[in-house]
Amino acid sequence: MENKDWKGKTGGGWFGQNFLLLFLSKVRVVWLYPVLYLVIPFYLIFAKKGRDAIYSYFRDRLHYSKWKAFLSTCRNHILFGEVVLDKFAILAGNAKQFKVEMQGEDVIHDLLAGESGFIIASAHFGNLEMAGLSIHQDKKKINGIIFGGERKGFQEQRDSAFGKMNINLIPVSDDMSHLFTIKNALEEGEVVTIPCDRFLGGNKKVTLDFLGSETDFPVGTFRLAAQLNVPVASLFIVKISHSKYYGYAKRLDPSPDATNSVAQAEHLTRAFAAELEHVVKQYPLQWFNFYSFWK
Repeated sequence: MENKDWKGKTGGGWFGQNFLLLFLSKVRVVWLYPVLYLVIPFYLIFAKKGRDAIYSYFRDRLHYSKWKAFLSTCRNHILFGEVVLDKFAILAGNAKQFKVEMQGEDVIHDLLAGESGFIIASAHFGNLEMAGLSIHQDKKKINGIIFGGERKGFQEQRDSAFGKMNINLIPVSDDMSHLFTIKNALEEGEVVTIPCDRFLGGNKKVTLDFLGSETDFPVGTFRLAAQLNVPVASLFIVKISHSKYYGYAKRLDPSPDATNSVAQAEHLTRAFAAELEHVVKQYPLQWFNFYSFWK
């Protein structure tokens, strides 16, 4: 898998980010959606790597015609822009405009009721940050793994907004200290949400078939789950209308035949990839990995 390292800095600069936060604290986010039709064409023209990667995803992985792949690439970029604006609306404290329903919500609440910490495995697909609205609770602290290179002011705003939802944010750091923070949180009985389609340090991987072609999935998160004997649930939240999201949660059952943590981690990685493939096929436009994901 190319570009294995975590990359995900929010664009816009100081002025753009603060303007969005101010504007979206006052109005519904849907008012800004039309602006995307002016902005996104520039990304399609000048952000060649991301555009080509998504086009290849539709053309080579989903076997769309050239014309359908082109239109889907445009729609994918527009939808991604909407998701980003929705995230800013949450940060601006204007989250009441959104509604989140979830299939398998009992899976998450059963795990929250238990004594053990657990992992929520997700991906750069849909909008996981909406999970804070549907899993709003005070039983366990939720720790979200995020990109560590954000502007300081933006990160502080993010910490404040999610802190109100009992969510602590753990930035990925160059010195790998985030790995110890994750381990400690799980040992303390807390929840950790991790995007399991990116490498967060280390190069342990499982090569498997995903959408008809081989790619590498990082196995580190699932190795940690197996070593600490903590449960894992997959969670994907997709946008289905301007203000409505729908979530899919499922517990990833460990293999009774795994004889060690290495084998158990590989089993969990494959189970996660299977769940991700299932929802990607249902909502193909919400795949937001803008780089060459496959070998």
